[in-house]
Amino acid sequence: MFRKRNRRVPGLNTTSTADISFMLLIFFLVASSMDIDKGLTRQLPPMETKQEQKATEVNRQKLLQLRIDAADQLLVDDKVMPMNQLQGRVEEFLQSLGADHLIVVAADPASSYDCYFQLQNSLVAAHQHWRDRMARKIYGRGFRRLATVERDNIRERCPLHVTESIPENTKGGDR
Repeated sequence: MFRKRNRRVPGLNTTSTADISFMLLIFFLVASSMDIDKGLTRQLPPMETKQEQKATEVNRQKLLQLRIDAADQLLVDDKVMPMNQLQGRVEEFLQSLGADHLIVVAADPASSYDCYFQLQNSLVAAHQHWRDRMARKIYGRGFRRLATVERDNIRERCPLHVTESIPENTKGGDR
């Protein structure tokens, strides 16, 4: 006759499991990279303590008006233009007027962020190309390869004057 033997399962020592799990968590947090949202990099002027606004006369010849309507259509000086042609148009404008210019950007609150970012990227690219061209003309090398004093000189010669507003014909809705 066979006797049934009761076998006992040995217990597992789990005291170090929490420590190991914690160390693995820290390792993966340190070793992994997290996606960083990209946006527009703009240095805003410091906030003024006075809310006083001054009226300034602007010569229409020195003004470039960019507007995005609710249908994401780009209007340059009230004429429809494809977004892929904007950078070239802005470069021509900057080259012809130099530092004495003003670019007015007006985006309808119903327009998409993607269209607005494309407009801003075109402005930045045109401005960088203008500075790079000026640096090559004066110093014989690109803007990024200049010394700090030389870069400051180019920044003074090639400022980007942009103002933003909400178009007057919109109801001022939220984005």
